[in-house]
Amino acid sequence: MDRRGTKRRGENIEVAEPRNKLPGPAPSMPTDPALYSGPFPFYRRPSELGCFSLDAQRQYHGDAQALRYYSPPPTNGQGPNFDLRDGYPDRYQPRDEEIREGLDHLLRWLLDHRGQLEGGPGWLAGAIVTWRGHLTKLLTTPYERQEGWQLAASRFQGTLYLSEVETPAARAQRLARPPLLRELMYMGYKFEQYMCAAAWETTLCSSQGR
Repeated sequence: MDRRGTKRRGENIEVAEPRNKLPGPAPSMPTDPALYSGPFPFYRRPSELGCFSLDAQRQYHGDAQALRYYSPPPTNGQGPNFDLRDGYPDRYQPRDEEIREGLDHLLRWLLDHRGQLEGGPGWLAGAIVTWRGHLTKLLTTPYERQEGWQLAASRFQGTLYLSEVETPAARAQRLARPPLLRELMYMGYKFEQYMCAAAWETTLCSSQGR
């Protein structure tokens, strides 16, 4: 009896590599500070393209209604009586930090004004759309060794969009933030509120002073 049909010969099975796997190591940027010491590079003076505002509920408004101006207290007389704890915690509504807004507000502004951009919508080709703080993290990497970061990069029609991704370490640190630190953060925003005035308040004070 031929029992060869009851035995299976070992076969070499080849598994295809995922298509999104890079053929080599991911690109990296050296972070030795000595590599970047030298004359300061030339940067053109930035110019304002437009503005938008977010209200207390984080709702988008395509104007400058949230713009504030530096309005220091009078230098004569008694010092300012700032209560930096005013409103905490009875009226304070903390922002839901689990909602990641990303570039949503910037993209909305670009969509609303793409026909008004200098050179038309194609002017964005070759540009980088991101928040200023993201570039700060990127450019200070050679000197900041304590905290890591992740950025999601997307290229669409020649424009590079950079959005921050919260790292597991940053999330753990945020969730473990002690109540005292949260209160101190509130006090910082409260101080800013005391030191700034809305545009209509500035105009009113100027007219009364004449």
